[in-house]
Amino acid sequence: MGRAVKYLIITLISVVLIVVLAAASLAFWIDPNIFKDDIEKLAAEQGLTLKLEGDLAWQVFPNIQIVINGASVAPENEAEMMRFDKAQLSVALMPLLKKDIVVQGIGLAGVKASLIVDENGVGNWTKIGKQDESKPANEPEQAADEGEKKALQLAIAKLELSDADISYTDKQTGQHIELSGLSLIGEDIQLDNKAFPLTFDSEVSFEDKTQSVNGKVQLSSNITVNSEINHFVIGDGKLALSIEQKNELGSVSAKAELAVDADVDIADALVWSLPKLSINDTSLRYAAKDGTIVDITSLNFDGGLTPGGEASPIKVSGDLKYSTATQKPLDTNLSLVSTLSIDKKLNLIKAKDIALKTSIGDETISLTGDANATLNPLDYQAKLNLAPTNLRKIATTLGIELPVMAEPTALSKVGTAISVKGSDKRIVVSELRTTLDASTISGNASVELGKSQAVKLAVNIDKINIDHYLPPTPPKDSKAAEKEQATTTSEQAANPDAEIPLPRELLNSLDLDAKLQIAEMTANQLPFKNILLQLNAKNGVSSVSPLSGIVYDSPFTLDAQLDSRPAAAKMLLKGSSKQLPIGKVLKDAAAIEELSGISDVSFNLSTNGASVASLKKHLDGNIDLTAQQLRLSNMNIEKAFCQLVAKFQQETFDVTNWPLYSDLKDTSTKIVIKDGIAKIETLNSGVTKLALSGNGKINLNEDTFDVVINTRLAQADQNEMACKINNEKLLNRDIPIRCKAAFDKVGATSCLPDFRVIEDIAKEKAKDKIDEKAKELIEKKLGGENSEAAKQLFNQFFKK
Repeated sequence: MGRAVKYLIITLISVVLIVVLAAASLAFWIDPNIFKDDIEKLAAEQGLTLKLEGDLAWQVFPNIQIVINGASVAPENEAEMMRFDKAQLSVALMPLLKKDIVVQGIGLAGVKASLIVDENGVGNWTKIGKQDESKPANEPEQAADEGEKKALQLAIAKLELSDADISYTDKQTGQHIELSGLSLIGEDIQLDNKAFPLTFDSEVSFEDKTQSVNGKVQLSSNITVNSEINHFVIGDGKLALSIEQKNELGSVSAKAELAVDADVDIADALVWSLPKLSINDTSLRYAAKDGTIVDITSLNFDGGLTPGGEASPIKVSGDLKYSTATQKPLDTNLSLVSTLSIDKKLNLIKAKDIALKTSIGDETISLTGDANATLNPLDYQAKLNLAPTNLRKIATTLGIELPVMAEPTALSKVGTAISVKGSDKRIVVSELRTTLDASTISGNASVELGKSQAVKLAVNIDKINIDHYLPPTPPKDSKAAEKEQATTTSEQAANPDAEIPLPRELLNSLDLDAKLQIAEMTANQLPFKNILLQLNAKNGVSSVSPLSGIVYDSPFTLDAQLDSRPAAAKMLLKGSSKQLPIGKVLKDAAAIEELSGISDVSFNLSTNGASVASLKKHLDGNIDLTAQQLRLSNMNIEKAFCQLVAKFQQETFDVTNWPLYSDLKDTSTKIVIKDGIAKIETLNSGVTKLALSGNGKINLNEDTFDVVINTRLAQADQNEMACKINNEKLLNRDIPIRCKAAFDKVGATSCLPDFRVIEDIAKEKAKDKIDEKAKELIEKKLGGENSEAAKQLFNQFFKK
């Protein structure tokens, strides 16, 4: 388009100068119309088809003025490219006699120009100024006589172009640009570095296959141009612009008034400066077909920019209104001040004392800092500070629905200070300090932007309550909770094979070295201290070594490794804790109150699988617990034992007035897990004077347990039991108590005696009577040594 306009201007000047020079070479009183044919022939030599349709006229004094009443111009053997209704050109008489041309005025009215690029990409103006093919292109021009050497002094007292229409059509791209009602006026135009006024006014339209643009441009300025036409100065420039763009998504409209001073030098390379740029009371509007509307009003800009010069202050302010079909309108304002500088090569940009402020509702967002960047090679750094603000209120004003959180005031104080630097190879956050409500988060990070995309991260948190940012836990008896549980259960039953796959592709691509330290943390209502988490991931192997800390004054440590390279990922877990308050942990973390006490815990586990469910299903390993004192709530083992005693002794049993717990002493337990099923391999403990041992299983997939506890009472301890034992058959023997239930349904009937032991005792009693009768009979019949030998044989036969 730029080349096309250039050729159009050359064409216009060529036509007028041809006519002027031809007329000036004639006697003043000769009718110029008789030379129409010669003028058209002279134009043809320049590759132009010129048709002078109206009369030619001139005047002599005080200057020579040529008037052309209508003409059309076309490239040779091409369709018409331009026409005009009237052209006037006047030159000063006295300089003309000295072989100088001083143009007094140029006027063109009713210009209609059409620039067209055809389907092959060839413009209709390309044949203008055709070279003489008989002369070699590289043959030097013959030097003119010294007497003929004379600089051409061009001075135009007035240039006026009115009522012009210029169009540009590209048939390859489908683009069409049109300037209509174009007006251009300049006075005292000289190429000697003297300023002259110039005004421009036109309506503009543009369209292609995807959009249409319509607007109006008005420009006035004082222009300074040197004799080589490679240095331009714009002073007191004023631009009024209104424009509207439409596409299939919506429309954008803008209205602006600009004041500008500029300096452009293209002698060797493009050198420019904008000492002054002012945009006043500008408005922008975006209206989408989906109902989204963005209005920017009262937009103002003051500042300037001089490459290689001193830093210039800039100031931007405006009002913003945003609305959608489903969201209430948002009204806010914006202000930005800074000091901006750029080097001569337009490569180094610096912004100092940045102060950005905006208000959303009654909340203010304030960003301050400094920044600079080098474009080639890319290198940047910034130090920014975002003042704490109420993010929750801002989200509400913006119509953003945050997740429901347990703490209603969560996210009411959020701010950050950050120092960042980077290049096209890496990003480094050297300092980070974030305020999150009552928490302070600090740290540093780096990210490699190459193939490895390695991430290093170190974060320190003074204190944080994670529960505040999680959904609230509903009460156990809440109907909503029951309904939610029922829904979840039905969904799982409807789709039992539904599993959450492990993100193996992501895990295999990780290159991570992270360290997290937290002085105080609450999670699942558990109070943690001195948390240390070191996480490393590379080449498909992720490891936590260690995760350590203190919970309820009990130190713990955990090491874990996940190898996600195989299709069935492999995981190893190893950990321990000393003097862990199991009851508090279970109560706070899972609302389980059936077990309490303090215990040492250690575990060593492994699993494999491609999903969370399969990892749980294939869990193997062992867990060891050692405790001096544990309490089982809702389960009374001594009561179960005495209930069996009462039935065996055929006594009534009073189920009331029994404690709803059992205190276990000196408990040691080893749990072996195989394929997600935890089996109690050994259990040794005591309740009152009952010695306990047992075994059983815990199904982690179904959240149930089934454990048989063997109780044994020594004869010496029977007087300390809550029930009186009259039969020695119940002493010094294993009396089984079976504890069976789901985790969430443990109650008073979860542990019951195994009454089959009564049958065993009755069988033993009957056998003893048979033995006694047999022995009496042997003694009576055989007597002496023979009877003793017979008793031994009898005992061996019945395997007593």
